[in-house]
Amino acid sequence: MKRNAYSESGGDITVVILAAGRASRMGREKLLLMLAEKPVIWHVVQSVCGAGLSDIVVVANPRNEDSIRQVLDDLNVRIVCNPSYEQGLASSIAMGVAAIGSNAIALLLVQGDQPLVNAEMLRFLVTDWRRSKADFVAASYDDVTTTPVLFSSALFTEMAALQGDVGARSVLRNHKGRVIPFPAWRGTDLDTEDDYRKVQQLWQKHHECSLS
Repeated sequence: MKRNAYSESGGDITVVILAAGRASRMGREKLLLMLAEKPVIWHVVQSVCGAGLSDIVVVANPRNEDSIRQVLDDLNVRIVCNPSYEQGLASSIAMGVAAIGSNAIALLLVQGDQPLVNAEMLRFLVTDWRRSKADFVAASYDDVTTTPVLFSSALFTEMAALQGDVGARSVLRNHKGRVIPFPAWRGTDLDTEDDYRKVQQLWQKHHECSLS
């Protein structure tokens, strides 16, 4: 396995990308929707790679696993399938925790439906955690704390025991961490067709600005 770019301090940071959701509100596989000629999940993984993070686990479900494997064939990731995905988000988080190696010193949790989260944001979270050694470092958008979140290895056992469809919010409530604000549009996720149109517009607007 390729070593993590941040492993010089004695351990790896494993990235767990959650891609096993039911997409019930969208009504179709949202992570395979096209964005600038590539599927949404490809852009998410590419941002992680661009941040210099190389131990990447993608948690898929039985319905989308084969398609995601094909889409990510050119990227260096490990894909695990969560057969219990219908039990909620916590089951995918627990599976991601189970997939990390013994050398991991932290876990960066990333949602597969937030393609506007870029490599710079991820590097910022990692750098802040390296400096602060906080229990966690989370992103926030308009004062809402959410993903991506970097968790110290001290929280792995608690994360592995999560249940239901509430994600890791209980872990955040139980520990002291740091919250880093980012522009609200960066946190836009894909739950509905309206969200998809909004993400397409934001992508075009900000990508064109970056090229000008």
